[in-house]
Parts: sequence; structure tokens; C-alpha cells
Amino acid sequence: MSIEDFKHTVPAFLPEEFFVGRLEGWAVFESLVGGLQKRASISAHGTLDVDTGAVLFVETYELDDGHSDTLHWTIRKLGPGSYSGLENRLEGEAQGEQAGCAFHWRYTRDTPQADGSATKLNYDDWFYAIDERACMVRGSAGRAGLPFATAHVTYRKI
Repeated sequence: MSIEDFKHTVPAFLPEEFFVGRLEGWAVFESLVGGLQKRASISAHGTLDVDTGAVLFVETYELDDGHSDTLHWTIRKLGPGSYSGLENRLEGEAQGEQAGCAFHWRYTRDTPQADGSATKLNYDDWFYAIDERACMVRGSAGRAGLPFATAHVTYRKI
């Protein structure tokens, strides 16, 4: 699948608009064979830094195994359909591309685990706008280029 496959779809998913304001969300994480691994509730909020044009986006996952994970994103639009992102646990930068209703976001992150350890995971997330207030995400997480889990996430602006 290519981001170009979505260039004529609407509504457009623009991170600099969708991630500004308050959001809530829910997630399920499955193994590749379909077994439920975890569930999560998500609370998030974002602001637009008018001086830099960057979106400062904070999202907290409250997982059903009792731990939480808070991400502090700085998302910058580099040009038409091109984005980069920083977060304090990233290896390098996140890279994003947008066309039509889709946003493709890839990054590697040292992800906290319930036992207090952290695991370096590669993420490959596809966001799809449903309307101006909701999106769905299908993501995968893996190591060394091999995916081992799938995430299904819904966000709603509140």
C-alpha cells in the first residue's frame, strides 16, 4: 500500500489540525495470530506552537495491565504531505507522509513495559480520517523489521 493510493480521498487527515485540542481514544493490541494482548484507554491533547508551526501533542495510554505510557510528541510539517516528529523515547525521528484521508507514521521507540523494563520497537501506523472528529489507526509493532503485534486504535476529538 502506498500513501499515493489515498490522494483523492476525503476528508483529509491533517495532523496539524486533527491533533490540536482534546482527544480521547481506545486501543486493542493483538498478536499476529489474532490473540488479544492488551487494551487501553487514551487521553490526549495538542497545541499548535504559532511561532514554529509545530504541534505539541501529549497522549497517555492507560493499559489494562496496570501501567501507563505517556508520549510527548513534537510534530512538524516539512512540506506538502511530509512530516517529522520527535518524542523523548525515539531513536532518531518519526517520519510521516499524508495524502487524502490517510497519514502514514513510522518510528522506533524505547517502549515502557508493565514490569518496568523498556523494549525498542519499530512502529508502522496508518491513520484514516472518518470525519473531522474521528480517525481510526491500524498499526504494527515489531523488532528488527519483523512485526509481531497489531494495534487497532480509535481517536475522537472532544
